[in-house]
Amino acid sequence: MSETLRPILNKVDESFDTKELQKYDLTFELGDKTFGYSIRDVEKNKFVALGFFRNSLADIGSSLSWLHGKFHAVNGITGNSRFTLIPETLFIENEKETYFNFLHERESGETVLYDWLEHLGIYTVYSISDTCRKELDKVFPKVTLCHISSVLIWNIWMSVKNMAGRRVFLNLREGQFDLLVFEGNQLKYCNIFHFLTAEDIAYYIIFVFEQLDLNPEEIPLVLLGNIDRFSPVYDLLFRYIRNIDFLSRNDELNYSYLFNDVPRHSYFTLLNPSPCGS
Repeated sequence: MSETLRPILNKVDESFDTKELQKYDLTFELGDKTFGYSIRDVEKNKFVALGFFRNSLADIGSSLSWLHGKFHAVNGITGNSRFTLIPETLFIENEKETYFNFLHERESGETVLYDWLEHLGIYTVYSISDTCRKELDKVFPKVTLCHISSVLIWNIWMSVKNMAGRRVFLNLREGQFDLLVFEGNQLKYCNIFHFLTAEDIAYYIIFVFEQLDLNPEEIPLVLLGNIDRFSPVYDLLFRYIRNIDFLSRNDELNYSYLFNDVPRHSYFTLLNPSPCGS
């Protein structure tokens, strides 16, 4: 591995064979300054590798040469906050830029894309910079791209679709977090926030609770991502919200024994199916 790589986590099962990449699905996630990936053995439906780095896509592409190989499928996740959700009854493909421009000032050198969440009747409209797109084309020319909100909405919906009641979900990332509210199987709220401190996170969450008239003594907050019971963020949130739990990984999938010491709520978007790809 290149000395320029800065891994937070990198677990690779000994069964993973870089000479037979067509046996595997690759999923990767792009952050502002991070890159994460997972690899699933298609035949065994088993995750055999998981990595997360404080590196750019260019660093990763030049250091992990096998990423350029021909996988069974390549699914990419972009995590920027420039997105909006449109009900399918209102969505017209040729108007996607109009929907996007209504909430975001259009920047030069960016392309507007969309995902369709069929069973929820929602389109996610989002942008990606042309610079990022060109870099993706170099490393992953056949990638199926999806926005992180689409991945979260789809997979959380799969876990709550048969449940009643309201729940708030917090997916903590580096410098950003995703906040979603479900009432039964209905999505009521979805947004991405940038933060610098734990206090920022608590402020935004309490604000959303107040705006949606959610009682922090009763409505559960479900955590996933880069957070645990010993983190300052958890301690701060518990001062205001009494019912806090963690969302466990998908038990219908199989995982290498190397994942046993990875918290079951971590890397949720990398270890669940993409609604946009295979």
